[in-house]
Amino acid sequence: MTKYNVIKVGKPFSIEELRRARTTTRKVNPRDAEIEKLVNEVSAGPESSVWPWDLGSAKLATARAAANRVIKRLNAKVSVGVHRDHPNTLLFSRSPISKRGRKRAS
Repeated sequence: MTKYNVIKVGKPFSIEELRRARTTTRKVNPRDAEIEKLVNEVSAGPESSVWPWDLGSAKLATARAAANRVIKRLNAKVSVGVHRDHPNTLLFSRSPISKRGRKRAS
């Protein structure tokens, strides 16, 4: 084996060691597991109900991103929103929470 002075080169190994993919299962975040339960309950419940999630000390943007990620993964028809009367709370519903940008039925 050639001696290298500037760079550090390890001992050669077989390419088969790289091809053996180690299957490591990523531990599911407990929060994501709870959000998944909540989304399943909301999607099975009545369309007129709203389920609040009080965030406590959690950040609103982080929690909303996690909720949207779980909803997208489950392909659920659930809306996530906020309302000024419920600060630091995410609201889950089967129907849109905000009527902004929608035409009124006459």
